[in-house]
Amino acid sequence: MAKGQKLYRKAKKIIPGGNQLLSKRPEMFLPDFWPSYYRKSSGIKVWDLNNKIYKDFSIMSIGQCPLGYANPIINKAVKKAIDNGSTSTLNSFEEYELASKLINLHR
Repeated sequence: MAKGQKLYRKAKKIIPGGNQLLSKRPEMFLPDFWPSYYRKSSGIKVWDLNNKIYKDFSIMSIGQCPLGYANPIINKAVKKAIDNGSTSTLNSFEEYELASKLINLHR
């Protein structure tokens, strides 16, 4: 049995359902054989705990990764935002920018 399936069996003993999302439970796809955990992801590739590489042609995590995993442009922007401070007593100017963009999208 692969490392991921062994770990998933242990997880089911301490986490209800084995993980936080019903949509990520391996028994929904191929019980005892579906790769339960990943070690790395990039673009559409996902490495399991045994370093076997898969191509994710499915829902890209839970549907929120249309640009793929670990997109270098997105990662650079996120790291810059983190380096600038992720929170403050003051409001973030990006909140206004995002609201303006969303309003323009829906006009």
